Amino acid sequence: MQPAIEFIPLRAALCTEIPTTLDVLIRLTPPAPQVSSERPPINLSLVLDRSGSMADRNKITFTKQAAAYAVNQLQPRDRVSVVTFQSHINTPVRSQLVQNKRYILQQIEQIKVGGGTALHAGWIEGGVQVSQHLKPNSLNRVILLSDGIANVGETNPDVISTDVHGLAQRGVSTTTMGVGDDYNESLLEAIAASGDGNYYYIESPDQLPDIFAMELQGLMATLGKNVTLSFTLPSQVQLLDIFNDFATLPNGQYQLPNLIAGNPFTLALRLKVPAQTLPSILTLHVSWDDIETSTRQQIDQSLSLPWVNRQSLDEFPFNPEVQQEVAALLAARAKNEAAEQARLGQYDLAEQTIAKGMELIQAAPASAAMNQESESLQSLSTNLKRREYEQFQKRSHFESHSRSRAWGQSRYEEYQQERQKRVGTSGQAAKPWQQIQGRIKVVKGDITQIAVDAIVNATNPLMTGTFGVDAAIHRAAGAELRQACNALVTCDVGEAKITPAFNLPAQVIIHTVGPGWQNGRAQEEERLTNCYRNSLNLVVQKGLKTVSFPSIATGALGCPPDWAASIALRTISQVLQQQPAIEQVIIVCWDDRNYQCYQAIL
Repeated sequence: MQPAIEFIPLRAALCTEIPTTLDVLIRLTPPAPQVSSERPPINLSLVLDRSGSMADRNKITFTKQAAAYAVNQLQPRDRVSVVTFQSHINTPVRSQLVQNKRYILQQIEQIKVGGGTALHAGWIEGGVQVSQHLKPNSLNRVILLSDGIANVGETNPDVISTDVHGLAQRGVSTTTMGVGDDYNESLLEAIAASGDGNYYYIESPDQLPDIFAMELQGLMATLGKNVTLSFTLPSQVQLLDIFNDFATLPNGQYQLPNLIAGNPFTLALRLKVPAQTLPSILTLHVSWDDIETSTRQQIDQSLSLPWVNRQSLDEFPFNPEVQQEVAALLAARAKNEAAEQARLGQYDLAEQTIAKGMELIQAAPASAAMNQESESLQSLSTNLKRREYEQFQKRSHFESHSRSRAWGQSRYEEYQQERQKRVGTSGQAAKPWQQIQGRIKVVKGDITQIAVDAIVNATNPLMTGTFGVDAAIHRAAGAELRQACNALVTCDVGEAKITPAFNLPAQVIIHTVGPGWQNGRAQEEERLTNCYRNSLNLVVQKGLKTVSFPSIATGALGCPPDWAASIALRTISQVLQQQPAIEQVIIVCWDDRNYQCYQAIL
């Protein structure tokens, strides 16, 4: 079954007197799914991260629910395997026909967390499981899910992407799903692009079942894969731009997304056409591997337009749909550029780039889709203003990738609509601390005077009690604290160590070392997160109920107070969701500046 091809020019005519710069939309619409037709068999491997961080925010719980959903959608003639990775690889379900769902679901339910992130090795095992049962007419796919950065085994993105591309050439595609804000979006996006699959950014773990449903529905409706695009132009016509961000193959062709039944895809290009009559200005060539027939198919179609003089050209209006689509794709390009600028710590430039994207959208003819895009850009701008840099990078990469490379216009708009429903009119996802009723309290005062089970001290690596809250805690606790810290010797950035509280109104003091601010370029967010997480882990280990924190790293270390407050609230609330035994966390601000930052977020 062939896709329908539709050309939509900015103007439905060309000028015989002056050169024309012409934007053209090309819409590929695969046939609607046939209700009576039987889909090809699926050969699937679910490769799931079970490293220690997957315990946060119920990630592993939602992951298991999503994996179970996937298994329940499969038929007895389909194959499935389940691979898990942390520091080591396990294959609780080797590739098998889906004839004993109960056993497969039991194996998924028994997955436990702990360890590092051997992402590449996990993907290899998933690829092996699928490759052992390759059939030409099967839909062969690895779905890789992770919330972290590859830190065990092969970690080079180029090497990993090359391996993924090699497997794709053998007929096994790879989809990637990044959960939360701590994974490497460039790596997961590159894997999906090299693997002829899809890439998803999952802001909240509770989205996982819906994302798995979307992925499986698309996989089951696949009509063509390894889709490529090329053009033939008259020598006088110039191709000025392709607004979509397609991968370019070694033969010069462009890699398109798979053909999904009933799911149109639109690409946009800009041509420079000379002032002379030509029978056609463009011939399009689309090729794909047909799933049903296991053959390579190709369709060719040319674009011809009437030629008119300059005066008559004004009678042909600009097509608003073309203007809107080009604006949306340029905005997607801006998001990608801004994400890269943010990665380099160039946050002011990133904000300027997002602002330029908003100007493009506002200049386009108004529509519901343009309003959605404007809200998306405004939300990204808010991420930057709040110094939510990791979320900004993930969202920018994902939305740019989805809009310009992977998804059709309608599917992207559905994503934005669903996101708007989930996050509300503010454009920001519901914050974890909003789900903790009364267990986080922010006060202004002297942390040494507040009675709790554990008091957290923001110290330095030598634990000397020299400055700020560290000095105040040492003075209040007495000389014995100095001796206890000397016995511990040192404390690394992000680490947490424990001593008695001595003269303080607490049982213990938990000492942690915050990061120095280097414009977000030295893993400050990860290190500050570790300060709070490791401190709370000690609270749990010691069976304590209440704990007080100062504003870590916002004094001499120079971390922005609003940025630090956001990380503190997010991390503390995530741990509280997992640890009901902690009854209350009190954040004690010494000054108005830090206190107001917390109040602004709450």
